[in-house]
Amino acid sequence: MPGIFCLSRPTHDHSRYNDAVQRVSSLFLNHYLPGLPQVARAALFADTQEPAVLMTLKERLPLYADLGVFGCTIYTNPTPELLTEPGENGPLAQALLTVDYAHALMPVPEDLSAQRLELRTGQQYFRETLLTRLERLGYRRDEDYVIRGDSISLDDTQLEFFGDQLEHILRGGESVSRLVWTTKYPVPDAPHVPLIKKLPGSVYLDFPSLAPTGLWSAIEGRNRVAFGLGGPELPVQPLNLHPLSPYRSKIMAFLEDLRGFLDEHYQVIFFYRHDKSRDYLITRLQPDVPWRISSRVMPFPGLLMVPARFEGGFVDAVEKRVFLTEDLLYGYSGTTLLRARRVLEKSATDADSLVVGDYLIHPDHGIGQFIGTETREVLAVKRDYLVLRYAKDGRLYLPIEQLPLLKRHPGTTDDPPRLSSLGKPEWKRATDRAKKSAEELAARLIILYAKQESTPGVSMGALAEWDPLIESDFPYQLTADQARALQDTFKDLDAPRPMDRLISGDVGFGKTEVALRAAHRVVGHSRQVGFLVPTTLLAEQHFHTFQHRFATLPVRVGMLSRFTSPAEERAILEGLREGTVDIVIGTHRLLSRDIAFKRLGLLIVDEEHRFGVIQKEKLREMRHSADVLSLSATPIPRTLYQSLVGLKDISSIQTPPPGRQPIRTVMASYDPALVREAIMYELERGGRTFYVHDRVASMTARLKFLQALVPEARIGVVHGQMNEDEAEEVMRLFEGGAFDVLLTTTIVESGLDIPEANTIVIERADRLGLASLYQLRGRVGRRDREAYAYLLHPPRLSETAERRLMAIGDLSDLGSGHSLAERDMEIRGVGNLLGPEQ
Repeated sequence: MPGIFCLSRPTHDHSRYNDAVQRVSSLFLNHYLPGLPQVARAALFADTQEPAVLMTLKERLPLYADLGVFGCTIYTNPTPELLTEPGENGPLAQALLTVDYAHALMPVPEDLSAQRLELRTGQQYFRETLLTRLERLGYRRDEDYVIRGDSISLDDTQLEFFGDQLEHILRGGESVSRLVWTTKYPVPDAPHVPLIKKLPGSVYLDFPSLAPTGLWSAIEGRNRVAFGLGGPELPVQPLNLHPLSPYRSKIMAFLEDLRGFLDEHYQVIFFYRHDKSRDYLITRLQPDVPWRISSRVMPFPGLLMVPARFEGGFVDAVEKRVFLTEDLLYGYSGTTLLRARRVLEKSATDADSLVVGDYLIHPDHGIGQFIGTETREVLAVKRDYLVLRYAKDGRLYLPIEQLPLLKRHPGTTDDPPRLSSLGKPEWKRATDRAKKSAEELAARLIILYAKQESTPGVSMGALAEWDPLIESDFPYQLTADQARALQDTFKDLDAPRPMDRLISGDVGFGKTEVALRAAHRVVGHSRQVGFLVPTTLLAEQHFHTFQHRFATLPVRVGMLSRFTSPAEERAILEGLREGTVDIVIGTHRLLSRDIAFKRLGLLIVDEEHRFGVIQKEKLREMRHSADVLSLSATPIPRTLYQSLVGLKDISSIQTPPPGRQPIRTVMASYDPALVREAIMYELERGGRTFYVHDRVASMTARLKFLQALVPEARIGVVHGQMNEDEAEEVMRLFEGGAFDVLLTTTIVESGLDIPEANTIVIERADRLGLASLYQLRGRVGRRDREAYAYLLHPPRLSETAERRLMAIGDLSDLGSGHSLAERDMEIRGVGNLLGPEQ
């Protein structure tokens, strides 16, 4: 097997390097070195005296394939034909070797010279002796090799002699100076030994606790260094190497640390896997940060970028060097549970649709986690039981025919619920409180709707000089549906009663423009506007849009979110109370008790389907005379039914902007080959891909799977259990081009407009509701490039899931969100108009 030949070791300060090698070697041998990141293990192994062997798991072997960047020659899983007697000319004598544990224990002949034939050009080989050796190795004349005059041919190898002297060796058409043939068939009764016994040098063990038990006898008596515990006991050697914590895509935090390291005169070495990751990092560096791209590790007073597939990072305080990797900077590792929020219940009527880990709600016992099925014999009757786990490891065995009693709790995604306790009345108390709360809410809603009909509103008619000021800034022509929706909205604003209108339209169809012009009209009448959005990313996007459009007008726009500094927040709250802030855009922060408007004229609710009834009515209760404008691509059945029975007015925008193309929707059973094809197609045309995996618990496993399936792609991870700042940063990096694929849960259902993202792959699409599927599909195809949505599902589907997928597959035309909402209402029902259920 050919070796990977690299540039020689750095030539600077040989004495210092040799001293370091001696120090390292004497420090390591026959010691445990636990707790080191992989890149530290690679660096320490590369700095040892040659030759040496590093053994690891087969899955981790690729992580050590790039050891050559440290200036060494490296062979991976050498074959027996490369094994020669130790000497200066042997190919393995001056090299580092990496082998997996199984390969290290592979049996090879103890006497290799008798089982192999080595030929070199310029040497003499007597014809009869050579043919006899070939016979002993198992090669048969005219079957395995052919003699034509002074030439011997074997497979793709040809030997050319002049008399008894070997003049040329041709292998695969190329001339070589040396050739080794091993036995074709095992020699009977020949003694064999593990390959590791034939490999020279000290032995380094990566994850020795996972090494095969037969390995220890094979390396008995040899110098050994263990990267971790396991095997025969060795003393632990502490090192002055400090592992770095993962940055998890927090680029700004890394840039601050980088500045600190450079100020302390450390060299920082960044090992990258993808050129795009390196290039993106370069764009984020401050202009005064020195950087250089190199094929090997070398002295450089700044940030050195070297291509290598290592993991982790560490600080070497003695040598004043920092090693970090693309995995450490951009990678996803672990998660932190933050909080749970209210979610919808779904029936669990199909046992085949249950997956271990699902959270199910029993009407009497509360929330339990499904851990499987079990056949038990009770009173001489065998039957199948569902096994549910409750708090404190309680178990409930439920006959499978009672499955319809259960409701599915979608807490296995971003919001794992708290398990109930068996035998305690806490679940009954919780349901009683919920019923009482629902009754109180219904009473409030009845009063609220009565007030809405009886309370006179404020008429805000056309303003001849004010209205055109915002219209002239719109760079596009209004579509016919946009103009109609805007006319309906202005008509409601002009009417002497509070407006309650829903604008229904697909993502990117221009709902925001209608809302912006409505806000402009209200501000022109000296009243304030509140704009409620579900996510911080969306709030920031709308804030920049409004700031840009109102930049030349005497209108003050504020934003309230967790990114707003305390000083800005205090100024905005005071401005709302005094009337100096005209428009405020915010997330759920707008629902807080300390929010007080001086003269609220219009409340806009974007992504209306993302808010609960209580949340939406809370703001309306604060100012029941204010106009309300709701925006949604897929109204929830309850809202849609309100519009059908006259409780809410509705305008539908179904005309797509010029140049928009329908999203091509593919529904298929899950197939890794299809996933790779979808991602690679988008990658090759310079785009990005969303990959929706709605299981936080298995997110790390899915990441490893995708990295193995599509090693060409840079993959970022985001979900609702991550720290919110981290989630926002990953989304920004995906938008900026740091990642090719975003592995995510349904948290991206509402988010930034990313024109380059034009493919979305949705795993287990059968688990998601119509609105979620439609919103997720709307994440792509925001421009004139053709977009693809892959809805993947198991081979077997429940009837309800099949109806949902068929509905979204049928409604793939542009502007079909409203029609899909009507289909959703047919499937799910209309909900409870006087309660919180929707």
